[in-house]
Amino acid sequence: MILLWLPVGMLLPTLAGWLALRMLEGRTTVLLSLERWALGFLLGLTGTMELTFFARWADIITLDRWGFLSVQIALTIFLAIACLLRRHFFPPHPNLNLNLKPSSYTPFVLKIALIVALIWTVVKIVMGGFILVTTPPFFDDTVKNWNLRGKVFYLTGDMPLNLNQLTPEATDSLSSYPPTVSLVKTSLATLAGQWDENLANSIHLLWFLALLALLYAAVRRQSSAAWGLWGVVLFVSLPLVLFHGVNAYADIFLAAHLFAAVHLLFLAAREEDAARRMTIFRLFALTTALLTFTKNEAIVLHLTVLLALFAGLLFLQFRRHRMTLKTCATTIGWLGGFLLVLLLPWLVYKWENALTFGNAKSISGVFAGWQPYVLETLWTNTFFEGNWHLLFPLLFVLILFLWKRILRSPLLILAGFLLVSLALQIGLFLFTSLSAEALMQTGFARGVLQLTPIAVLLTVLLIQEMIRRE
Repeated sequence: MILLWLPVGMLLPTLAGWLALRMLEGRTTVLLSLERWALGFLLGLTGTMELTFFARWADIITLDRWGFLSVQIALTIFLAIACLLRRHFFPPHPNLNLNLKPSSYTPFVLKIALIVALIWTVVKIVMGGFILVTTPPFFDDTVKNWNLRGKVFYLTGDMPLNLNQLTPEATDSLSSYPPTVSLVKTSLATLAGQWDENLANSIHLLWFLALLALLYAAVRRQSSAAWGLWGVVLFVSLPLVLFHGVNAYADIFLAAHLFAAVHLLFLAAREEDAARRMTIFRLFALTTALLTFTKNEAIVLHLTVLLALFAGLLFLQFRRHRMTLKTCATTIGWLGGFLLVLLLPWLVYKWENALTFGNAKSISGVFAGWQPYVLETLWTNTFFEGNWHLLFPLLFVLILFLWKRILRSPLLILAGFLLVSLALQIGLFLFTSLSAEALMQTGFARGVLQLTPIAVLLTVLLIQEMIRRE
């Protein structure tokens, strides 16, 4: 019965996220209904937890039931009033067309195969989810980081930095991680009136389902519903993806935010209508800013690549006379404004408390020269282990065959982000002391996992390109 607090705890954050997206869309609707709810849940939860963190840091609230609810209620009411006022004074454009591809004819045999694959996919998720919410956690990061910090926040009503003074299982370096995941668990515990590991873990299944919904919608925009479902089947079929999706790790949580940001940038690159493009850029700005409050690598690695692609896209749009200097400046202003409001306070908090930007370790002074045996380990991990089946060999072959098409199309956003991010991660493991995480196969695979939804989307779209060529 305690799991009934999960939908109760998600109601206000999801509604706040939905309202925020509608505010940013304004008169020009660009999101599918499924996307808006999935992304609203994702961003609403992260956004309300970040505001809760700032409110507690400013000593405005305590981390009790009414502390969490006061932030969520105030934000929801503010956004609801703002949406009503905007709708009254600036009504949405009528007869908006999202230009979805019509569902094409699917042979009967493929329909049967898809139904069987979907049933098996649902069975795997349901069984994995059942184990997640009925089994005490025993994985290291779950026990000694996300759940431990959430329980400390719940018991103390605060966010202490010196965790090792409270429990011998903790280290002070854990405070360098963004507290979003732990705060979500704390909020559920405050609503339920007790700390329960199964309730705390259950939120990870919702993050996984939200990512699946976003992946389906992303493929559906470019093709039929059947292709979208095949994309979901392919993604869930990857062993490491399913393992993390139904366990209390934070990499799927980050992957969902990252996928949303990269996909929005891809949509902006392919959008022909100026008003719709500007709306997509506004959504991208909010998503990118909230991405930085997921895990430290979002700032150190992913934000850098996203900003580079964003700048390159604006330059190309300006050169092709699709955007003026004024609209480029406005777009930069939206992104800069959200980063100023959402990222800068977190950076100030880190600097003020001398917290590191790496995962429980500083990123300064990690350069150590060439690291032996790492390249062989990364090669084996990517191509000869069961984590990804044949996804990456297939993807790289498709890129080699279709590289000209990729360079001339918005697919360059997806391929560019994926390849540059992989190159940065490989460089870190080859030339820094982080090589130990690659050799023990604890770091690189999880870094690749964060990029896997983008890899699956790109793979499906490139397969469609091959079919069209044939």
